[in-house]
Amino acid sequence: MTKPPLIFHFLKGLLILARPWYPFLTCRLGKSPGLKGTMEPRLMREKIQPAIPPSIWLHAVSVGEVEAAIPIALRIIKRWGADSLLVTTTTKEGYAVAQKKIVELKHLTYYPFDIPHIIDKFLDHYTPSLYICMETELWPILTSALTKRNITMILANGRVSDRLKGTPWLLRPLYRWMFQAYSWIGLQTDEDFQRLKSFTSKIDNAVVAGNTKFDLPDPSLKPDEIADLMRTIGLRDGSVIVFGSTHPGEEEIIADVFNSLKERLNDISMIIAPRHITRADEVASILKSAGITFNNRTDTLDGKHNHKNADCLLLDTVGELTRMYSLGQIAFVGGSLIKRGGHNLLEPAAAGLPVLHGPYMDNFRAITSFLHNANAALEVADGDALKNAIYELLSDSSKLERMKQNSLDAYEKGKGATDRIISKIEELMP
Repeated sequence: MTKPPLIFHFLKGLLILARPWYPFLTCRLGKSPGLKGTMEPRLMREKIQPAIPPSIWLHAVSVGEVEAAIPIALRIIKRWGADSLLVTTTTKEGYAVAQKKIVELKHLTYYPFDIPHIIDKFLDHYTPSLYICMETELWPILTSALTKRNITMILANGRVSDRLKGTPWLLRPLYRWMFQAYSWIGLQTDEDFQRLKSFTSKIDNAVVAGNTKFDLPDPSLKPDEIADLMRTIGLRDGSVIVFGSTHPGEEEIIADVFNSLKERLNDISMIIAPRHITRADEVASILKSAGITFNNRTDTLDGKHNHKNADCLLLDTVGELTRMYSLGQIAFVGGSLIKRGGHNLLEPAAAGLPVLHGPYMDNFRAITSFLHNANAALEVADGDALKNAIYELLSDSSKLERMKQNSLDAYEKGKGATDRIISKIEELMP
Protein backbone atom coordinates (compact mmCIF):
# COMPACT_ATOMS: atom_id res chain seq x y z
CA MET A 1 0.00 0.00 0.00
CA THR A 2 1.36 3.39 -1.02
CA LYS A 3 1.91 5.94 1.72
CA PRO A 4 -0.21 9.12 1.92
CA PRO A 5 1.23 12.01 -0.12
CA LEU A 6 2.67 15.13 1.50
CA ILE A 7 -0.53 17.09 0.83
CA PHE A 8 -2.39 14.66 3.10
CA HIS A 9 -0.05 15.36 6.04
CA PHE A 10 -0.40 19.09 5.42
CA LEU A 11 -4.22 18.93 5.44
CA LYS A 12 -4.27 16.68 8.49
CA GLY A 13 -1.96 19.10 10.30
CA LEU A 14 -4.30 21.98 9.55
CA LEU A 15 -7.25 20.04 10.95
CA ILE A 16 -5.31 19.30 14.15
CA LEU A 17 -4.23 22.92 14.54
CA ALA A 18 -7.80 24.11 13.99
CA ARG A 19 -9.17 21.98 16.84
CA PRO A 20 -9.52 24.91 19.30
CA TRP A 21 -11.91 26.50 16.78
CA TYR A 22 -14.17 23.44 16.47
CA PRO A 23 -16.72 24.50 19.14
CA PHE A 24 -17.30 27.79 17.33
CA LEU A 25 -17.42 26.19 13.87
CA THR A 26 -19.72 23.35 14.89
CA CYS A 27 -22.08 25.81 16.59
CA ARG A 28 -22.33 27.78 13.35
CA LEU A 29 -22.68 24.65 11.21
CA GLY A 30 -25.35 23.22 13.49
CA LYS A 31 -27.68 26.09 12.63
CA SER A 32 -27.72 25.28 8.92
CA PRO A 33 -30.90 23.50 7.72
CA GLY A 34 -29.00 20.51 6.36
CA LEU A 35 -27.15 19.81 9.62
CA LYS A 36 -29.56 21.07 12.28
CA GLY A 37 -30.47 18.27 14.70
CA THR A 38 -27.78 15.92 13.38
CA MET A 39 -24.57 17.33 14.82
CA GLU A 40 -24.35 15.03 17.86
CA PRO A 41 -23.85 11.77 15.92
CA ARG A 42 -21.62 13.52 13.36
CA LEU A 43 -19.35 14.63 16.22
CA MET A 44 -19.60 11.25 17.99
CA ARG A 45 -21.25 12.84 21.01
CA GLU A 46 -24.24 10.58 20.38
CA LYS A 47 -23.77 6.91 19.53
CA ILE A 48 -26.02 4.06 18.53
CA GLN A 49 -25.43 0.42 19.39
CA PRO A 50 -22.67 -0.96 17.15
CA ALA A 51 -23.25 -3.84 14.78
CA ILE A 52 -22.02 -7.25 15.91
CA PRO A 53 -18.51 -8.13 14.61
CA PRO A 54 -17.50 -9.06 12.02
CA SER A 55 -19.56 -6.16 10.74
CA ILE A 56 -19.97 -4.31 7.45
CA TRP A 57 -20.16 -0.51 7.26
CA LEU A 58 -22.11 0.69 4.23
CA HIS A 59 -22.00 4.43 3.47
CA ALA A 60 -24.33 6.24 1.06
CA VAL A 61 -24.33 10.04 0.87
CA SER A 62 -27.89 11.00 -0.04
CA VAL A 63 -31.10 9.77 -1.63
CA GLY A 64 -29.60 8.60 -4.93
CA GLU A 65 -26.74 6.73 -3.29
CA VAL A 66 -29.07 5.20 -0.70
CA GLU A 67 -31.36 3.96 -3.48
CA ALA A 68 -28.33 2.34 -5.13
CA ALA A 69 -27.31 0.82 -1.79
CA ILE A 70 -30.69 -0.82 -1.10
CA PRO A 71 -30.07 -4.03 -3.13
CA ILE A 72 -26.66 -4.46 -1.48
CA ALA A 73 -28.00 -3.78 2.02
CA LEU A 74 -30.88 -6.23 1.60
CA ARG A 75 -28.53 -8.95 0.40
CA ILE A 76 -26.08 -8.29 3.28
CA ILE A 77 -28.94 -8.58 5.78
CA LYS A 78 -30.09 -11.83 4.15
CA ARG A 79 -26.55 -13.28 4.05
CA TRP A 80 -24.99 -12.04 7.32
CA GLY A 81 -27.98 -10.78 9.33
CA ALA A 82 -29.25 -7.31 10.24
CA ASP A 83 -27.00 -7.16 13.31
CA SER A 84 -23.93 -7.27 11.04
CA LEU A 85 -24.74 -4.11 9.04
CA LEU A 86 -24.14 -0.44 9.90
CA VAL A 87 -25.45 2.12 7.41
CA THR A 88 -24.47 5.79 7.41
CA THR A 89 -25.74 8.69 5.31
CA THR A 90 -24.66 12.30 4.99
CA THR A 91 -28.01 14.01 4.38
CA LYS A 92 -31.29 13.99 6.28
CA GLU A 93 -33.11 12.99 3.10
CA GLY A 94 -30.81 10.00 2.64
CA TYR A 95 -31.31 9.00 6.28
CA ALA A 96 -35.11 9.09 5.85
CA VAL A 97 -34.99 6.91 2.73
CA ALA A 98 -32.66 4.37 4.37
CA GLN A 99 -34.91 4.22 7.40
CA LYS A 100 -37.97 3.66 5.23
CA LYS A 101 -36.72 1.36 2.49
CA ILE A 102 -34.00 -0.90 3.95
CA VAL A 103 -36.22 -3.49 5.55
CA GLU A 104 -34.99 -4.87 8.92
CA LEU A 105 -32.17 -2.31 9.17
CA LYS A 106 -31.13 -2.01 12.82
CA HIS A 107 -28.04 0.22 12.80
CA LEU A 108 -28.38 3.61 11.04
CA THR A 109 -26.57 6.84 11.86
CA TYR A 110 -24.98 9.89 10.25
CA TYR A 111 -21.56 9.90 8.66
CA PRO A 112 -18.95 11.50 10.98
CA PHE A 113 -17.00 14.62 10.11
CA ASP A 114 -13.69 13.75 8.45
CA ILE A 115 -11.58 15.01 11.36
CA PRO A 116 -8.87 12.82 12.96
CA HIS A 117 -10.14 12.46 16.53
CA ILE A 118 -13.77 12.07 15.40
CA ILE A 119 -12.95 9.37 12.85
CA ASP A 120 -10.91 7.53 15.51
CA LYS A 121 -13.83 7.68 17.95
CA PHE A 122 -16.18 6.39 15.26
CA LEU A 123 -13.96 3.43 14.35
CA ASP A 124 -13.21 2.63 18.01
CA HIS A 125 -16.93 2.45 18.76
CA TYR A 126 -18.32 0.75 15.66
CA THR A 127 -15.28 -1.45 14.80
CA PRO A 128 -16.22 -2.35 11.21
CA SER A 129 -14.50 -5.26 9.55
CA LEU A 130 -15.23 -4.05 6.01
CA TYR A 131 -16.17 -0.63 4.61
CA ILE A 132 -18.30 -0.14 1.49
CA CYS A 133 -18.56 3.31 -0.08
CA MET A 134 -21.36 3.88 -2.59
CA GLU A 135 -20.44 5.71 -5.80
CA THR A 136 -17.45 8.02 -5.18
CA GLU A 137 -17.29 9.60 -1.73
CA LEU A 138 -13.60 9.88 -0.90
CA TRP A 139 -12.39 11.26 2.43
CA PRO A 140 -8.64 11.39 3.22
CA ILE A 141 -8.74 11.13 7.02
CA LEU A 142 -11.09 8.16 6.89
CA THR A 143 -9.01 6.52 4.14
CA SER A 144 -5.86 6.82 6.26
CA ALA A 145 -7.56 5.53 9.42
CA LEU A 146 -9.10 2.52 7.67
CA THR A 147 -5.76 1.69 6.03
CA LYS A 148 -3.86 1.85 9.35
CA ARG A 149 -6.41 -0.48 10.94
CA ASN A 150 -6.25 -2.91 8.00
CA ILE A 151 -9.98 -2.54 7.38
CA THR A 152 -10.89 -3.71 3.88
CA MET A 153 -12.37 -1.00 1.63
CA ILE A 154 -14.74 -1.50 -1.30
CA LEU A 155 -16.05 1.19 -3.64
CA ALA A 156 -19.36 -0.03 -5.10
CA ASN A 157 -21.46 1.39 -7.93
CA GLY A 158 -18.56 3.73 -8.65
CA ARG A 159 -19.00 6.77 -10.86
CA VAL A 160 -16.06 8.79 -12.17
CA SER A 161 -16.97 12.25 -13.38
CA ASP A 162 -15.34 14.17 -16.21
CA ARG A 163 -14.50 16.73 -13.53
CA LEU A 164 -11.86 14.39 -12.11
CA LYS A 165 -9.46 15.30 -14.91
CA GLY A 166 -9.79 18.93 -13.81
CA THR A 167 -8.56 18.16 -10.29
CA PRO A 168 -5.94 20.76 -9.27
CA TRP A 169 -2.42 19.34 -9.66
CA LEU A 170 -1.73 19.80 -5.94
CA LEU A 171 -4.62 17.47 -5.02
CA ARG A 172 -4.05 14.84 -7.70
CA PRO A 173 -1.64 12.73 -5.58
CA LEU A 174 -4.23 12.77 -2.80
CA TYR A 175 -7.02 11.42 -4.99
CA ARG A 176 -4.76 8.85 -6.63
CA TRP A 177 -3.69 7.57 -3.21
CA MET A 178 -7.33 7.32 -2.04
CA PHE A 179 -8.39 5.34 -5.11
CA GLN A 180 -5.42 3.02 -4.72
CA ALA A 181 -6.29 2.39 -1.07
CA TYR A 182 -9.43 0.46 -2.03
CA SER A 183 -9.13 -3.30 -2.24
CA TRP A 184 -11.75 -3.38 -4.99
CA ILE A 185 -13.55 -0.76 -7.07
CA GLY A 186 -16.71 -1.80 -8.90
CA LEU A 187 -17.51 0.85 -11.51
CA GLN A 188 -20.82 1.35 -13.28
CA THR A 189 -19.66 1.68 -16.90
CA ASP A 190 -16.75 1.34 -19.31
CA GLU A 191 -16.63 5.15 -19.48
CA ASP A 192 -16.10 5.34 -15.70
CA PHE A 193 -13.33 2.75 -15.99
CA GLN A 194 -11.54 4.66 -18.75
CA ARG A 195 -11.78 7.98 -16.87
CA LEU A 196 -10.27 6.39 -13.75
CA LYS A 197 -7.49 4.70 -15.74
CA SER A 198 -6.60 7.96 -17.47
CA PHE A 199 -6.43 9.70 -14.09
CA THR A 200 -4.32 7.06 -12.36
CA SER A 201 -2.78 4.35 -14.50
CA LYS A 202 -1.27 2.65 -11.43
CA ILE A 203 -4.49 0.95 -10.45
CA ASP A 204 -5.30 -2.72 -10.84
CA ASN A 205 -8.19 -2.99 -8.42
CA ALA A 206 -10.97 -1.59 -10.66
CA VAL A 207 -13.52 -3.47 -12.77
CA VAL A 208 -16.80 -2.68 -14.51
CA ALA A 209 -19.45 -4.28 -12.27
CA GLY A 210 -22.59 -2.49 -13.45
CA ASN A 211 -25.23 -0.37 -11.73
CA THR A 212 -27.05 -1.71 -8.67
CA LYS A 213 -30.08 0.49 -9.36
CA PHE A 214 -31.08 -2.09 -11.97
CA ASP A 215 -31.38 -4.56 -9.08
CA LEU A 216 -33.79 -2.53 -6.95
CA PRO A 217 -36.97 -4.35 -5.88
CA ASP A 218 -39.73 -4.11 -8.50
CA PRO A 219 -41.21 -0.64 -7.93
CA SER A 220 -44.41 -1.19 -9.91
CA LEU A 221 -47.72 -1.21 -8.06
CA LYS A 222 -50.56 -3.66 -8.55
CA PRO A 223 -53.74 -2.36 -10.25
CA ASP A 224 -55.67 -2.20 -6.97
CA GLU A 225 -52.78 -0.33 -5.32
CA ILE A 226 -52.73 2.16 -8.19
CA ALA A 227 -56.49 2.70 -7.89
CA ASP A 228 -56.23 3.25 -4.12
CA LEU A 229 -53.33 5.67 -4.47
CA MET A 230 -55.09 7.64 -7.21
CA ARG A 231 -58.14 8.03 -4.97
CA THR A 232 -55.93 9.09 -2.08
CA ILE A 233 -54.05 11.83 -3.95
CA GLY A 234 -57.17 13.27 -5.59
CA LEU A 235 -56.06 13.56 -9.22
CA ARG A 236 -58.61 13.61 -12.02
CA ASP A 237 -59.07 10.47 -14.11
CA GLY A 238 -56.96 10.14 -17.25
CA SER A 239 -53.32 10.14 -18.25
CA VAL A 240 -50.78 11.16 -15.61
CA ILE A 241 -47.44 12.75 -16.50
CA VAL A 242 -44.77 12.50 -13.79
CA PHE A 243 -42.18 15.28 -13.60
CA GLY A 244 -39.48 14.00 -11.23
CA SER A 245 -36.48 15.66 -9.57
CA THR A 246 -37.18 19.16 -10.88
CA HIS A 247 -35.01 22.22 -10.21
CA PRO A 248 -35.44 26.02 -10.20
CA GLY A 249 -36.07 27.24 -13.72
CA GLU A 250 -37.82 24.02 -14.74
CA GLU A 251 -41.11 24.25 -12.86
CA GLU A 252 -42.15 27.39 -14.75
CA ILE A 253 -41.49 25.57 -18.04
CA ILE A 254 -43.45 22.54 -16.83
CA ALA A 255 -46.41 24.70 -15.77
CA ASP A 256 -46.54 26.31 -19.22
CA VAL A 257 -46.24 22.91 -20.93
CA PHE A 258 -49.03 21.45 -18.81
CA ASN A 259 -51.43 24.33 -19.46
CA SER A 260 -50.77 24.12 -23.20
CA LEU A 261 -51.39 20.36 -23.20
CA LYS A 262 -54.56 20.77 -21.16
CA GLU A 263 -56.01 22.92 -23.96
CA ARG A 264 -55.55 20.01 -26.39
CA LEU A 265 -56.00 17.03 -24.04
CA ASN A 266 -58.75 17.33 -21.44
CA ASP A 267 -58.04 14.15 -19.49
CA ILE A 268 -54.52 14.77 -18.20
CA SER A 269 -53.01 15.48 -14.82
CA MET A 270 -49.49 15.60 -13.46
CA ILE A 271 -47.31 14.80 -10.48
CA ILE A 272 -44.44 17.19 -9.85
CA ALA A 273 -41.62 16.26 -7.48
CA PRO A 274 -39.01 18.94 -6.75
CA ARG A 275 -35.57 17.45 -6.18
CA HIS A 276 -35.39 19.17 -2.80
CA ILE A 277 -38.63 19.17 -0.81
CA THR A 278 -37.52 22.34 0.98
CA ARG A 279 -38.60 24.07 -2.25
CA ALA A 280 -42.20 22.79 -2.00
CA ASP A 281 -43.63 26.22 -1.07
CA GLU A 282 -41.75 27.84 -3.95
CA VAL A 283 -43.15 25.29 -6.41
CA ALA A 284 -46.63 25.72 -4.93
CA SER A 285 -46.43 29.46 -5.69
CA ILE A 286 -45.48 28.69 -9.31
CA LEU A 287 -48.45 26.34 -9.69
CA LYS A 288 -50.84 28.89 -8.16
CA SER A 289 -49.57 31.64 -10.47
CA ALA A 290 -50.14 29.34 -13.45
CA GLY A 291 -53.72 28.60 -12.36
CA ILE A 292 -52.98 24.89 -11.83
CA THR A 293 -55.03 23.24 -9.08
CA PHE A 294 -53.01 20.93 -6.87
CA ASN A 295 -52.95 18.85 -3.72
CA ASN A 296 -49.93 18.56 -1.45
CA ARG A 297 -48.95 14.96 -0.78
CA THR A 298 -48.44 15.70 2.91
CA ASP A 299 -52.09 16.82 3.10
CA THR A 300 -53.41 13.75 1.29
CA LEU A 301 -51.57 11.49 3.74
CA ASP A 302 -53.82 13.05 6.41
CA GLY A 303 -56.91 12.56 4.25
CA LYS A 304 -57.13 16.23 3.25
CA HIS A 305 -57.71 17.49 -0.30
CA ASN A 306 -57.76 21.05 -1.57
CA HIS A 307 -59.32 19.66 -4.75
CA LYS A 308 -61.09 16.35 -5.41
CA ASN A 309 -60.12 16.34 -9.10
CA ALA A 310 -56.87 18.27 -9.04
CA ASP A 311 -54.65 19.01 -12.03
CA CYS A 312 -51.54 18.18 -10.05
CA LEU A 313 -50.06 16.43 -7.04
CA LEU A 314 -47.15 18.31 -5.48
CA LEU A 315 -44.93 15.62 -4.02
CA ASP A 316 -43.55 17.22 -0.85
CA THR A 317 -42.45 13.97 0.82
CA VAL A 318 -39.20 11.99 0.70
CA GLY A 319 -38.90 8.51 -0.78
CA GLU A 320 -42.21 8.26 -2.66
CA LEU A 321 -41.24 9.27 -6.18
CA THR A 322 -40.48 5.67 -7.19
CA ARG A 323 -44.06 4.63 -6.31
CA MET A 324 -45.54 7.62 -8.06
CA TYR A 325 -43.94 6.65 -11.36
CA SER A 326 -46.31 3.65 -11.37
CA LEU A 327 -49.23 6.07 -11.72
CA GLY A 328 -47.81 7.69 -14.84
CA GLN A 329 -48.02 7.21 -18.58
CA ILE A 330 -44.93 9.29 -19.30
CA ALA A 331 -42.05 10.56 -17.14
CA PHE A 332 -39.81 13.59 -17.42
CA VAL A 333 -36.64 13.63 -15.29
CA GLY A 334 -35.48 17.09 -14.24
CA GLY A 335 -32.15 18.75 -13.66
CA SER A 336 -31.77 18.38 -17.42
CA LEU A 337 -33.46 21.41 -19.00
CA ILE A 338 -31.06 23.55 -17.01
CA LYS A 339 -27.34 22.89 -16.47
CA ARG A 340 -27.48 20.57 -13.45
CA GLY A 341 -26.23 17.39 -15.10
CA GLY A 342 -29.55 15.52 -14.91
CA HIS A 343 -30.72 12.73 -12.62
CA ASN A 344 -31.06 8.97 -12.85
CA LEU A 345 -33.49 7.78 -15.54
CA LEU A 346 -33.73 4.22 -14.23
CA GLU A 347 -36.58 4.69 -11.75
CA PRO A 348 -39.18 5.66 -14.36
CA ALA A 349 -37.78 3.05 -16.77
CA ALA A 350 -38.23 0.38 -14.07
CA ALA A 351 -41.89 1.41 -13.82
CA GLY A 352 -42.22 0.88 -17.58
CA LEU A 353 -42.53 4.52 -18.63
CA PRO A 354 -41.11 6.30 -21.67
CA VAL A 355 -38.50 8.66 -20.20
CA LEU A 356 -38.10 12.23 -21.41
CA HIS A 357 -35.18 14.45 -20.41
CA GLY A 358 -33.49 17.69 -21.39
CA PRO A 359 -30.11 18.13 -23.09
CA TYR A 360 -28.04 18.41 -19.89
CA MET A 361 -27.44 14.82 -18.77
CA ASP A 362 -23.67 15.05 -18.20
CA ASN A 363 -23.75 13.10 -14.91
CA PHE A 364 -25.69 10.18 -16.39
CA ARG A 365 -24.37 9.77 -19.89
CA ALA A 366 -24.03 5.99 -19.81
CA ILE A 367 -27.55 5.31 -18.55
CA THR A 368 -28.96 7.89 -20.95
CA SER A 369 -27.21 6.25 -23.91
CA PHE A 370 -28.32 2.82 -22.70
CA LEU A 371 -31.99 3.83 -22.67
CA HIS A 372 -31.74 5.69 -25.98
CA ASN A 373 -30.21 2.63 -27.63
CA ALA A 374 -33.19 0.65 -26.32
CA ASN A 375 -35.63 3.25 -27.74
CA ALA A 376 -36.92 3.85 -24.22
CA ALA A 377 -35.95 7.54 -23.80
CA LEU A 378 -36.28 10.80 -25.73
CA GLU A 379 -34.28 14.02 -25.42
CA VAL A 380 -36.15 17.31 -25.59
CA ALA A 381 -34.34 20.59 -26.15
CA ASP A 382 -36.77 22.95 -24.43
CA GLY A 383 -40.34 23.47 -23.26
CA ASP A 384 -41.84 23.41 -26.76
CA ALA A 385 -40.09 20.14 -27.56
CA LEU A 386 -41.22 18.69 -24.23
CA LYS A 387 -44.83 19.65 -24.94
CA ASN A 388 -44.71 18.18 -28.45
CA ALA A 389 -43.11 14.93 -27.29
CA ILE A 390 -45.76 14.38 -24.60
CA TYR A 391 -48.58 15.23 -27.02
CA GLU A 392 -47.22 12.86 -29.67
CA LEU A 393 -46.92 9.95 -27.23
CA LEU A 394 -50.37 10.46 -25.75
CA SER A 395 -51.83 10.73 -29.26
CA ASP A 396 -50.13 7.57 -30.55
CA SER A 397 -51.02 4.67 -28.27
CA SER A 398 -48.98 2.11 -30.23
CA LYS A 399 -45.77 4.18 -29.92
CA LEU A 400 -46.49 4.79 -26.24
CA GLU A 401 -46.92 1.07 -25.56
CA ARG A 402 -43.77 0.18 -27.53
CA MET A 403 -41.69 2.60 -25.51
CA LYS A 404 -43.18 1.30 -22.26
CA GLN A 405 -42.16 -2.23 -23.14
CA ASN A 406 -38.73 -1.05 -24.28
CA SER A 407 -38.19 0.53 -20.85
CA LEU A 408 -39.09 -2.68 -19.04
CA ASP A 409 -36.88 -4.78 -21.33
CA ALA A 410 -33.91 -2.44 -20.94
CA TYR A 411 -34.25 -2.38 -17.16
CA GLU A 412 -34.30 -6.18 -17.02
CA LYS A 413 -31.23 -6.39 -19.24
CA GLY A 414 -29.14 -4.25 -16.87
CA LYS A 415 -29.47 -6.46 -13.79
CA GLY A 416 -26.59 -8.32 -12.11
CA ALA A 417 -24.31 -5.72 -10.45
CA THR A 418 -25.41 -6.64 -6.93
CA ASP A 419 -24.51 -10.29 -7.47
CA ARG A 420 -20.99 -9.29 -8.50
CA ILE A 421 -20.57 -6.96 -5.51
CA ILE A 422 -21.87 -9.48 -2.98
CA SER A 423 -19.52 -12.09 -4.43
CA LYS A 424 -16.60 -9.72 -3.85
CA ILE A 425 -17.76 -8.95 -0.30
CA GLU A 426 -17.84 -12.68 0.46
CA GLU A 427 -14.33 -13.00 -0.90
CA LEU A 428 -12.92 -10.07 1.11
CA MET A 429 -14.94 -10.40 4.32
CA PRO A 430 -12.62 -11.31 7.23
